[in-house]
Amino acid sequence: MLIHYLFHLAAFSSLSAACVLPFPRAESAALIAKNIEARSSALSRSQPCSVRRTKIAIDNVRVFDGHEISKCPTTVIIDGSKIGDNAEGAQHIDAKGATLIPGLIDAHCHPSNVTHLRDLTRYGVTTAFIMACYEPQLCKSLQGHPGLVDVLRSSAPAAAPNSLHGNLTTMVDRSLLLYNNSQIAPWMERQLAGEPDYIKLIGETPGLSQESLSCLTELAHQNDKKVAVHAASLSAYAQAVNAGVDHIQHVPLDQKVYTDILRAMCRKRQTSTPTLTMMRATAQNVPHANFQAAADSAYLIHKEGIPVLAGTDANLQPGIPAKVPFGSSLHDELENLVQVGLSNLEALRAATVLPALHYGLHDRGSISPGMRADLVLVDGNPLDDIKATRNIKRVWAAGVEYSENTM
Repeated sequence: MLIHYLFHLAAFSSLSAACVLPFPRAESAALIAKNIEARSSALSRSQPCSVRRTKIAIDNVRVFDGHEISKCPTTVIIDGSKIGDNAEGAQHIDAKGATLIPGLIDAHCHPSNVTHLRDLTRYGVTTAFIMACYEPQLCKSLQGHPGLVDVLRSSAPAAAPNSLHGNLTTMVDRSLLLYNNSQIAPWMERQLAGEPDYIKLIGETPGLSQESLSCLTELAHQNDKKVAVHAASLSAYAQAVNAGVDHIQHVPLDQKVYTDILRAMCRKRQTSTPTLTMMRATAQNVPHANFQAAADSAYLIHKEGIPVLAGTDANLQPGIPAKVPFGSSLHDELENLVQVGLSNLEALRAATVLPALHYGLHDRGSISPGMRADLVLVDGNPLDDIKATRNIKRVWAAGVEYSENTM
């Protein structure tokens, strides 16, 4: 009942309906145990294969290099977990002119179990960013699964008491809340001890003050951590921009962004992850949520030259106002991005090159020797028809081909 009350409250106030629900402690412990057991089992099964890993040469394949798809077929080598440059001793696969793209990156999602990881991987998502880790051990239990998506994880979301996200945080651990600025340093120290890949903050009304968001951002940057902020309303967006964060999650569901915000985002070199798939689903289920404002904002952000990253906010937990499936939704997001004005090329870069670049992941996002062998083989040309990304023939995650039978 509390969960449903909170979401009704969100619908009529800050429009921050696109948020993740924390798991009750008993359920979380069970999930962690199952995830660890699945990982241990997979590692045990893959151990003999890791010694005798087969080098693979994908012949007769057209390659997306981040800017165009090669007209002439070529060969790409998978050598262990990396892309190689020597086909000697390789097992050859004839791609028959299909297109090879880098593994897709979902820059905003909320997996909680191995089934979610499999769904992401089967749809070509080889890197995923978990955008709210209330319990580090649960997120850690999703990392290191051989042949499945590589997961990066945030800190716990920084939220204020008596806010929507603060009330959700209370369901897990009240000590994670920030009551005043004197708690910022110890909060950050606690989060850094969990070794997150980046810091997650919450922008909402009521919520953290502008001063608090700015202090949290500055402290994270002093500790070499990038900052992502939830901002699903115009006021929250303005706060996130003013705080100087690195990545702004969602786009406003109440009013479109205005010129001063756009110019400040450019000046501060911030990125936007609009999560249009979740915004559309939320608007269909939450009164007063305005998807047109979200779509217009995404269009204006892109038009201004601000980097747009592809993220879905995929989440299937019971009680949320809009469910978005894992894996397939990234292809929905690519189509949504095209609909609001990105070219097919720009949309594909939003799910490959750009998230890798702006999150500092220098080992993925493109296809070249030495990079992670995160690869997706598709029929057709996504630069002609973005829906071609759905025509998946094979997926490799760090050199391991995804298979329903072996995972």
